[in-house]
Amino acid sequence: MPRRDPFTLLCGHLARLGPAPRADLHIHTTASDGDYTPSQVVALARQAGLCAIAITDHDTLAGVEEARSSIGDELEVIPGVEISSRFANREVHLLGYFVRTDHEELNATLSAVCDQRRERFRTFVSLLRARGGSLPEDRAALVEQASVSLGRRHVAELLVACRAVKTRHEAFTRFLNPLMKQVPSKKLLPVEEAIQLVHAAGGVTSLAHPSADFTDDQFAELRGFGLDALEAVYPWGRHSPATRFRELAARFGLLITGGSDCHGPEPAHRRIGSHAITSDELSALRERITCSSR
Repeated sequence: MPRRDPFTLLCGHLARLGPAPRADLHIHTTASDGDYTPSQVVALARQAGLCAIAITDHDTLAGVEEARSSIGDELEVIPGVEISSRFANREVHLLGYFVRTDHEELNATLSAVCDQRRERFRTFVSLLRARGGSLPEDRAALVEQASVSLGRRHVAELLVACRAVKTRHEAFTRFLNPLMKQVPSKKLLPVEEAIQLVHAAGGVTSLAHPSADFTDDQFAELRGFGLDALEAVYPWGRHSPATRFRELAARFGLLITGGSDCHGPEPAHRRIGSHAITSDELSALRERITCSSR
């Protein structure tokens, strides 16, 4: 084929183009229940060729600054958080993006939630010891020191470390799930309050991994509370509701967010960069902040 043929020129041009910029906006670190430190998350995000990531630990902003200190010019770290919330008599998770990490009210609220998480962790450990579990105090203290936002996953990891079980899954099925009715319920913020709090901190909100059985009326109610986006890009599995969520987002004037919800190297389909939004979708989130601040 002639070198100057238009098709040949087009193929050469496409070959020189890199992959389209992508952003993974749902990643956890050791500040909550992730296996990677914030610095490791940044390194893995670079390897994945991402243009931006959001650190979205459960109920804490503690991992953001370390991640920011590790970045270079090629990667943006967006300050985020995944807030444990309540809506329609169930637990939901609200993602907040571009929040001010020095916002006093946001930090105070998250700190109170994390204090309750710590007490819940200690209750689990006490109940397990009462049942004959060998969980040395120094081991439990190390787990507490390693994370600001503690959860059941930390108890499961403690059981694995103390050789009471072989896997986290075994820890949940044999020990943690049977104890659920004996520990205090997790502190949940009403979702409308969580949305207002993120907005007050200069951010935008997205409903994380929305439940497939939410009704149109419930999405309309959330939009009325000020919800900005839906997490449609997510490792859903075989029966993905992503198409429906995109249609709902368009109908209710909501934006699209997404990410891997990575907590560590396993499972492979949830590794950093495995699911991400486009740079245009990220720009739309920025524009929502700009519009709301006018």
